[in-house]
Amino acid sequence: MTGPQEWLAALEADGAVIAATPAEHLARPVPTCPDWSVHDLIVHLGAVHRWAATFLAAGPDSKARFAFDASDAPEGPEITDWYRERLGELVAELRRHDPAEPARGFAGHGTVGFWYRRQAHEAAVHRWDVQNATGEPTPIEVPLAEDGVDEWLEIFVPRFLARGAGLPADSVGSVLHLHGVDESEAEWTITFGTDGVKVGHAHARGDAAVRGTASELFLAMWRRVPLDALEVHGDGSVPQTLLDAVVVT
Repeated sequence: MTGPQEWLAALEADGAVIAATPAEHLARPVPTCPDWSVHDLIVHLGAVHRWAATFLAAGPDSKARFAFDASDAPEGPEITDWYRERLGELVAELRRHDPAEPARGFAGHGTVGFWYRRQAHEAAVHRWDVQNATGEPTPIEVPLAEDGVDEWLEIFVPRFLARGAGLPADSVGSVLHLHGVDESEAEWTITFGTDGVKVGHAHARGDAAVRGTASELFLAMWRRVPLDALEVHGDGSVPQTLLDAVVVT
């Protein structure tokens, strides 16, 4: 089970790993973020943290348009200090608010808890990216990874399906089953519809099943590990159809 305090702890822990990136690793390419170096990724994440803090500081009634701002990001090894400052500003801003307070987000109005959760998962994915580029990545812890799959299904799938072409007509009615093989054995049943997807958590048979650890499932949804690195049973085009419609980087 995860909540604001767990999200905040994860954000600080993963952010600390990124801030400790050795200078000699900054020029390395990031295989999971084509055309980016580790330096570029750290700039991106710092700008995302600043962007989130700006939403929070502006308040729930703000109608201003906010863009990523990395105009003061240094080119050299000082980037890790710059990132550490952006992380600290975000954490301080989050702590100034009760997670239940109203807040504005990029997906509409909600609560401050949206940003606790979103920034924890953003940092987790990019911490994995950095470690994957520079050595052996550490899996994302089971509760956070499971919550990351939930967030992807709750926030990103409907957002991208609504903004794009939606699911192909011939996929409507398909059922995808995700099954975690960790100690919690989390499950998701995703039914494709004409206006989006319906998600359940009961065990059910589907046209396709994808089995893996919670970390592997989370990273597969974020296109960090390929589907064929997990166990895929049944019609492999079903999970691929969903991933092709929801391309989040």
